[in-house]
Amino acid sequence: MSAVVERLRELAQIGRQEYGIDRALATPAERAARKWFVTLARARNYALTQDPLGNLFARRDGTRAGAPPILVGSHLDTVPTGGPYDGAYGVVAALCALEMLDDRNAQTEHSVEAVAWAGEEGGRFPFGCLGSSAFAGIIEMQRALALVDSEGTSLAQALASKEGGLLDDVPARNGTRVAAYLELHVEQGPVLEAEGVVLGIVTAIAGQRRYRVTVKGESGHAGTVPMAQRSDALCGAADIILAVERAATAQEKTVATAGRIAVEPNAPNVIPMRAVFSLDIRSTVDAAIDAVESALRDSAADVHARRRLHTSIERLESRQPVPMDPKLRDCIGRAIDSIGQRAINVPSGAGHDARCLAQIAPTAMIFVPSVGGRSHVPDEETKPEDLEVGVEALAASIAEADKFVV
Repeated sequence: MSAVVERLRELAQIGRQEYGIDRALATPAERAARKWFVTLARARNYALTQDPLGNLFARRDGTRAGAPPILVGSHLDTVPTGGPYDGAYGVVAALCALEMLDDRNAQTEHSVEAVAWAGEEGGRFPFGCLGSSAFAGIIEMQRALALVDSEGTSLAQALASKEGGLLDDVPARNGTRVAAYLELHVEQGPVLEAEGVVLGIVTAIAGQRRYRVTVKGESGHAGTVPMAQRSDALCGAADIILAVERAATAQEKTVATAGRIAVEPNAPNVIPMRAVFSLDIRSTVDAAIDAVESALRDSAADVHARRRLHTSIERLESRQPVPMDPKLRDCIGRAIDSIGQRAINVPSGAGHDARCLAQIAPTAMIFVPSVGGRSHVPDEETKPEDLEVGVEALAASIAEADKFVV
């Protein structure tokens, strides 16, 4: 069994629940995963550092003093019912790629650092790609530490606790200079598998907007209020959600999801007076997101007039599409050719830490297939041989990028 496959199986036991893996940021399981990363890095004598959010860095030294490092990595946290590959593969593969360079006595001018970013999923604290956003200066460190979870615990408090806190024996990191960033990830979609190709070079990461939509109506007895006289908040919410679905379907490479909904009073014999739902819109084309948002607002106005409902739309997060660096993509292409593999260009509909690093350094991503295109579920799967090819491609890409970046 190869190192990447064996290690992913080990890591999958950390935070394993009855249904999937749960490693939310600054919890005992996520901290245990960070300690596991440290143990592997120390076995190869890589220099370890961490920053105030718990981002971890394992450094393989380069030959040119003072050169900024090439960063390679992903994240260790999961969604509440996650699988074994999303994020975790990129972290494990980064360490394996550094070890591969060691074993081949391959020198690089730049130091190369395997990175485990903190809080990419945004599940416990309400900000996606949190660790990489703070590192790239997208969110101020103090604002990040002040974020509060659903129990009222701040991230600062969680990171100061024994259960989910920073690691005691890892020194603090200084500086955020980066020569380039590479991220290897499972595709989380069906394109590579359908094309029969093992490797994808990511062209761009989709833009994303997240909303909280509140619809208010009037409660009443489910048996006595005539249909024509109702102000049913849930029905209004359903109208809006379906209008958004139609609008997203009309745009190319655009998706929209209402993933969470809460209804009040949530009783079987009472007309709903309030419905609150989340909305997530993504596309690699910003104008397409604009069109879907316009449909959202038009539909909200329609249910106000037609159903006598009051709506409010709160935009929680907005990230523009991010193209990957063309020259670094060319480096990956040459690296893939050098190992005798073929790749196709693919967009990423999912968000990644690479989105944030692209704000401060040349950035590119490599995908390997997801069986059935499934991800964010316990049974997500990538074939062992594809995992191994991904590590080979990553190691070759690091060596090729080392010649290109300053």
